[in-house]
Amino acid sequence: MKNKKCATCSLPTLSRNRAMERVLELLRVPCPNAGCSKIVSCSETLAHVNHCPFTQRTCPFSSCDFTCSFKDLYKHSAAKHSIAAPRAAKFGLSFSLSMFKCGTLVCTHLSTYKRIILKEQTTEGEGEIVVVEWFDMPDGRIFYAYCIGPGADKFSYQLKLSLASGDHLSFNSNLQRVREVSNEPPCSRYMLVPSCMLPYRKCGICIKRETH
Repeated sequence: MKNKKCATCSLPTLSRNRAMERVLELLRVPCPNAGCSKIVSCSETLAHVNHCPFTQRTCPFSSCDFTCSFKDLYKHSAAKHSIAAPRAAKFGLSFSLSMFKCGTLVCTHLSTYKRIILKEQTTEGEGEIVVVEWFDMPDGRIFYAYCIGPGADKFSYQLKLSLASGDHLSFNSNLQRVREVSNEPPCSRYMLVPSCMLPYRKCGICIKRETH
C-alpha cells in the first residue's frame, strides 16, 4: 500500500481523519501577534499572519537589519531611509512625514530629497507605503515609484513633472510591490527625463487603487 502523508505536516499517516478536519475548520483562534485583536479560523491563520500589520519583519531597504512590525515600518523608513541631496544634508534639513490619499495628486520636492516616502491616509488598517525616488543617469534623470510591505491590493500611479521651461510631462504605470529595496535604478516602469529638459520645478504623484 502506498504511504500516505499528512496534508499539513507531511508526516506519515494511516488515513485522514476528515471529521476532525471539519472540527478544526470551525475553530477560531486569536492572531498570534502581540497587539492584534483579530480572531480568525485555523485555516485562515497563515494568510492573516502574512498580511497582519503586527507581524515582525526585516526592513526592506538594503543593508538594514532593523526588525519591526508593518505598522511601525513607515516611521522607521521615513526617519532612516529618506535620501537627502548634499545641500539639504549640509544645512541639516529634516524630512516631513508625507501622506497620500488614493485618487488625489500629492506634490513632492524631489529636487531637495532624492527619495520621498509616502503613507496612505486611511481610517482602516495601517495603509500602504509608497516610495518615490529619482536617479541621475548619463542621458537624464529617472523617476520611479513603488510600494513596499505586504499586501494584495494593486495600484496604478501617474507622475506629473513641471519643468522650469513651463512644459509638463506625465507618466502612467502600474505600481509594483517590492519586498526588498536595492537602491539601484529600475529596469522598467519609470519615467526618463532627458538632461536637456531639466531642471524641474515640482513633481506630483497620483496613486489609484485598482478595483477588481
